[in-house]
Amino acid sequence: MYCLNCGWCCERMSPLTKDEDTPCPLLTDTNGMKICSDYEHRPKQCRDHEFPSKFCPIGMDVLGLDREDVARRVQENDWKLYGMKENKSIIRNIFVI
Repeated sequence: MYCLNCGWCCERMSPLTKDEDTPCPLLTDTNGMKICSDYEHRPKQCRDHEFPSKFCPIGMDVLGLDREDVARRVQENDWKLYGMKENKSIIRNIFVI
């Protein structure tokens, strides 16, 4: 699943906090997106988090994105955030949700 970096999960379900009202202490805002400040060493529960769709429907709802917006967000931001090489073929697969 592609995370859309809305922060909803990290703000409400962090394994590092004891309640839903305390956001994860590793959550940081970068370029308008909420990401893990220690992604390489994030907790096992975060690494193993799965969802049965290609894109996070919570993120789509929270951010008010349609499928085209999702494609644009992934294309423009994944490489900036995670240093991935630009791969335009990802756009061809994005619409298969």
